[in-house]
Parts: sequence; C-alpha cells; structure tokens
Amino acid sequence: MRKSIFKIFRDGQRYARIWPRHAVVAAMTESAVVPAVNFAARWLPPVAVFNFVVQWQWQGENLLPQAIVTSLFILSLPLQGWYWLGRRSNSQLPPQLKHWYLQLASKLQTEPRKQPNYMDLALMLRKALRELPPDEH
Repeated sequence: MRKSIFKIFRDGQRYARIWPRHAVVAAMTESAVVPAVNFAARWLPPVAVFNFVVQWQWQGENLLPQAIVTSLFILSLPLQGWYWLGRRSNSQLPPQLKHWYLQLASKLQTEPRKQPNYMDLALMLRKALRELPPDEH
C-alpha cells in the first residue's frame, strides 16, 4: 500500500521527535540526521527569505526567477529530511537491529511486532532507556 507524501512527512516528523538522543544510538544514522533536520527546519526559512531579498535587491527583477528557485530549494531541505526520516521509519529492520529489538522486547516483557520497523525500534528504545538499568540496553 502506497502512503501519501503528507503521511510520510508526518511520519518523519514523528520519528524525529521520538528518536532517542542517547549514547546507545549515537553511531546510527538517525542520530546525525535528526539534529540536522531540526536545525534546518528552524533556521532555513529565514535564510531562504534573506536569500530572496538579497538577490532581488542586488540583481533586480531580471534575475527574479533564479532568486525564487534558490529560495524554494533552501525551503525544501527540511522537507527532504522529513521525507527521508518518514521513509526510514516505515522500513523494516535489518536482521541485526531486529535481533536487538527482540532482545529489548524480552527484557521489557512486551509483545514484539512480527515485522518491526525503525519506528517500532525507536519506541522500544525510548521505553528501554526509561525503564531498564544502563547495563541492559
């Protein structure tokens, strides 16, 4: 079943909120992508406006299409990050991470999903970090 692009963006935003910021997951790609996307979502809209104003002011109306395109590109960067995170959150775990997910589920005494995805792992990790002692993550 294909998901709408808006659902993927929502999933990406939710995944960015849920992903734990902890040393246990520091080596995973999400630990670098989530802060970058959050930074981009906060600071790139003003940068895009500034970019447009400066180009329009200095280059005039002749290059207005280029100013619009570059500003739209800058505005699209957080959307690209949320899209990647949304797609990632809905993809199935590779065998190594699935094994870790199942270990955490057994330690937490919760029922694991049959086909866990990255969102399930993020939720399980948050619960494990909250409830388990540090040596059992």
